[in-house]
Amino acid sequence: MVRCCGRNRSGRTLLPAEFFFRPCPAADVHVGAAVGYNAWMVPFRQYSFSATRIRSLCWRGDELVDWVGGGRAFALDGQEQGAPTQYADHFDAATTSRDGRFAVIYERLGARGLLLKDGKVLREVNRSSYRAAAYEYPVALFHEPDGRLLLAHCPRSYCAVELEEVETGRPLTASAEREPCDFFHRRLAASPHGKRLLSAGWAWHPLGIVEFFDVARALTDPRHLDHGSGSVCLAEEDSACWLDDDRIVVGASDEPEDPEEVREAGDEARLRSCGLAVYDLASRRCLRTFQLPEQPGTILPIGRRHLLSLYRHPKLIDLSSARVLHVWTELASGLQNSSIIWHLKDDAKPPPMSFDPAIGRFAIADRNRITVIEFDLSALGSS
Repeated sequence: MVRCCGRNRSGRTLLPAEFFFRPCPAADVHVGAAVGYNAWMVPFRQYSFSATRIRSLCWRGDELVDWVGGGRAFALDGQEQGAPTQYADHFDAATTSRDGRFAVIYERLGARGLLLKDGKVLREVNRSSYRAAAYEYPVALFHEPDGRLLLAHCPRSYCAVELEEVETGRPLTASAEREPCDFFHRRLAASPHGKRLLSAGWAWHPLGIVEFFDVARALTDPRHLDHGSGSVCLAEEDSACWLDDDRIVVGASDEPEDPEEVREAGDEARLRSCGLAVYDLASRRCLRTFQLPEQPGTILPIGRRHLLSLYRHPKLIDLSSARVLHVWTELASGLQNSSIIWHLKDDAKPPPMSFDPAIGRFAIADRNRITVIEFDLSALGSS
């Protein structure tokens, strides 16, 4: 471990950072086998600064912004710019556009939100109140392939995803011909270039399911959003993230497998309890699968070969070797697994967190500080 000071990409001096290279011998792990937690050589920089009463975190260039807290902004050397405004107290989460100019603040377990442009209210957004107190608000801001900024959300019904222009509010997929299936959309996320949209939601009883949609097709025929291009259909699918425009990683719950279904599946690659699976949407094939000691929870891509698993503590996982490379046991990231979170209390709730996939950095807040982890994507072979 080497302690040092450095500068970020904008040239600002950072607080003392730690570069961790922690080799630890371990047995080779084969794809499909259960994996234990081992520490490997992982190049990352970690630093923190004091901050209290953080209600949300979003990246805006080299700043972290608490939009729910009125737009408080933190430089990465810890300097704070006070909140220029205040919003209603019931908002408790936020998501932003890639450049950080547009944001949606919302009630995680409510039906209301605000769309902001440069911190000013552009318009209100809403979702159906049906079961809203049980599962997270479905919303995403993303650029379609031609560059237009879109809002994906469910303003009319819990089972109907809609796309609209962010700036104008013009609906793009409203149609009297739509007949959505009975599915609770959540964890909406666009692929890196806006080609596809996924929804890691649920259906009764409840059962976690990942569905995906072709954005261009949806804009031409909105009925595509009612049934999508199918679900991944491997096991109970509670979380997902994009590696690129064609490949996703799906995370499973800890629900035990059905013995009869296991016998029928045989040696076929599939998502298993407490597991991860890499799935190619173009070929509709499961490329790789393995199990973890516990459910992965929310997952975030670190380049194309690694991801962060956020159940209990952040964990860096190498998808090629099925190894857990590092666990940040000093950081508590909550016990969220699926989008259904009504039962989570106190420290089991996920804290404010934010992820910057372009650079490969992750921020997480606790009661007294914000911690930033920056990964060296080139050293990880993930750029």
